[in-house]
Amino acid sequence: MDTEGMRRRQDRLRRIEGLDPEADHREISSLFYLDFGTIMILQAITGNLMTFAVPRMSRILSATGQFERHTAKRFVDTALLTGAVLEHGLQPGPGRDAARAVNAMHRHYDIHPDDFTAVACDAPVMSIDIADRFGWRPVTDAEREALRIHYTAEARAFGAHRPVPATVGEMVAFRDRYLDAQAAFEPQNKRLAEAFLGYVAGLFPRPARPAVTALLVAQVDPRVLRACGLPVPSRVRKRVSDAVLRAVGLAGPTADPVPGKPSGMDRLASPVYPHGWTIGDLGPRTASGDGSVLPVRPGEDGGDRDQGEPEER
Repeated sequence: MDTEGMRRRQDRLRRIEGLDPEADHREISSLFYLDFGTIMILQAITGNLMTFAVPRMSRILSATGQFERHTAKRFVDTALLTGAVLEHGLQPGPGRDAARAVNAMHRHYDIHPDDFTAVACDAPVMSIDIADRFGWRPVTDAEREALRIHYTAEARAFGAHRPVPATVGEMVAFRDRYLDAQAAFEPQNKRLAEAFLGYVAGLFPRPARPAVTALLVAQVDPRVLRACGLPVPSRVRKRVSDAVLRAVGLAGPTADPVPGKPSGMDRLASPVYPHGWTIGDLGPRTASGDGSVLPVRPGEDGGDRDQGEPEER
């Protein structure tokens, strides 16, 4: 790589090093995802499959019908809503509107407090793990802390009502205990996983789909794979997957967005929203797939999920 290329490669890192994780957590997190963007499709896969692997969550997801019947919309809506919070924050505007929309959706369902916490831990933990293992440079302490702060604030705005672990190490430990205790196979887990992986495969050229899917799924926690009814990869497949993802990650950061040109998110959303979208377009039109609201299940009281106004940290 020439000197100019090396300089550009380091630009974001220098910017990150000049920011404060507490005050600038959204900007640091955004720069992190640009710098490691070539491999972050893996975080989307691990995060979604984790929610399918836990029957408390998969029962709700299956009952709504959104993931199985409207997979592309469900995936894109989630990306757009979380992206709005990351880009705009929780002050009045699109970010707060997105958080209110997600919070309102969550209040329809009996979501266990530990499930909120697990999802809040999974996103930063797996993002950091993927970048550590396959990224082109080391993850900085500022990035680790910024991701923790961002996803903690997002979880509260989305309806979490228990404290999220206060360090990345505690998040890792919580996630590990949670999967040991809660990941278990039920038939809907596999249906959800197959619908989602079918959608992800469709994002790639047809000849490459089987290989790409196999290489990505090889990185998923075996506890999650078993609970989703998916085969655990052989050691050979895992080594091949490691090598391919390392090569992809070492290629370096994704380019800066070009004003006026479609972003990667724009390209993902355009088949679902060819004429554009607003926050009000996102999410299911009804609380469940058949137009009804799911009842709270006895014995699994999730507590009060109305957290009031989302607040920016």
